[in-house]
Amino acid sequence: MADQYAHSGDDKRPTGMPALRWEEPPEGPVLVLLDQTRLPAEEVELVCTDAPALVEAIRSLAVRGAPLLGVAGAYGVALAAVRGYDVDDAAAALESARPTAVNLA
Repeated sequence: MADQYAHSGDDKRPTGMPALRWEEPPEGPVLVLLDQTRLPAEEVELVCTDAPALVEAIRSLAVRGAPLLGVAGAYGVALAAVRGYDVDDAAAALESARPTAVNLA
């Protein structure tokens, strides 16, 4: 099993900001993502309120890595369901967001 805190010898540990998290503010559920295009210079979060916003985050490479893409896709379908959007349409849009990402499907 790989060390989740593996580093390059400079003894810096992760800040604790997760790559993604589900939040439920009064306005309705959202998926909050760490924008990986801004790393390592900045830690910036993207807030996705619907599947199209998540599709754009995936297309822009703000979400990277096969496992994270799979988890983000699943959360995107859940977000569509709880927000009252068509789940099949959301799933299809998410699947096509990055055609080479097999974990996304």
